[in-house]
Amino acid sequence: MATSSSPVEVRRLGTNAVRVTWSDGHVSEYANRYLRDHCPCAVCREQPRRVSLPVVSGQAASEIHPTQIGVVGRYALSIQWSDGHDSGIYSYETLRELCPCPACGEQKKAHTTA
Repeated sequence: MATSSSPVEVRRLGTNAVRVTWSDGHVSEYANRYLRDHCPCAVCREQPRRVSLPVVSGQAASEIHPTQIGVVGRYALSIQWSDGHDSGIYSYETLRELCPCPACGEQKKAHTTA
């Protein structure tokens, strides 16, 4: 489900989620825990698949939130998390593939069964 769309707005929704508005008009809302659990960095990807990643700072998993979100070139976002983790670079393609909305879920299903 590749897309050439890029974010036109990235907004933290308090300490609960991150909203990305895409250049094609689509809006994705990612729960903080969901994004943190899908961190694409090498350290997180090398760990055995778990339901969730360890919390470094002793925060409850539900309290983890981005402390800073930055743009990396023209292709990705970097997120610094309140648990101290900051090495994840989320490419726009990865973010769009991670979109948890029902419409994207249906597209993923259709693409997988085609």
